[in-house]
Amino acid sequence: MISLLIRVYTSFVPPTPEKKSDAVRLGILGTAQTAPLSLVLPAKSHPEVVLQAVAARDRTRAEAFAKKHGIPDVRDTYQG
Repeated sequence: MISLLIRVYTSFVPPTPEKKSDAVRLGILGTAQTAPLSLVLPAKSHPEVVLQAVAARDRTRAEAFAKKHGIPDVRDTYQG
């Protein structure tokens, strides 16, 4: 039973390895509720992936999302 609890816990709170200097840098388009489980948590557990930016039409939502998940760059447009 303890091992099950540990597996469940580590699936939602994965260990955070040191990121590699040549890691792939990704940006998230939109702050949908699926983004943390589908992108943020998996990226945190891989040393080869860095979440660099988040973009949303509402800058306030993008800033809140970035602050919550430790994403350094915020954009209020999907255009380059």
